[in-house]
Amino acid sequence: MTLRALLISCLGVLLTAAPAAAQAGNPSNPADFTRNPHPAMPWAPNNPDRFLSETYGTVIQYVPVAPQQVVIQLRTPLPDGVPPQTSEQTVEIPGYYVAETTTGYWYPERWTLQQLNVGVYQWVKLPAEFRRK
Repeated sequence: MTLRALLISCLGVLLTAAPAAAQAGNPSNPADFTRNPHPAMPWAPNNPDRFLSETYGTVIQYVPVAPQQVVIQLRTPLPDGVPPQTSEQTVEIPGYYVAETTTGYWYPERWTLQQLNVGVYQWVKLPAEFRRK
């Protein structure tokens, strides 16, 4: 096959595929865009942000919650027969941001420290939650 025949066949493939890539409708007509919006547009019926804004309201601001340093008393492992002792340890609970909306506050998943017993602590992941104003 010659180079000329190869170029002609490639050009033929490109010309026949081009009409299939065209979109239906008139992009210069704004009414087409309004009636058939992209799912990310606010007025789209299946936009997840629209559901969230109707349920939780519109975000007004993000409120930072600073990290907290906590001093905890931990049991010191000792051999049998020795009286129990504790030692202090400083732990930092990580900070996070709360989204204030027009209807309430959205708290993200966050870590906190839970005391199970004297000298026994456990990291716990709190679930995301929404609290109404």
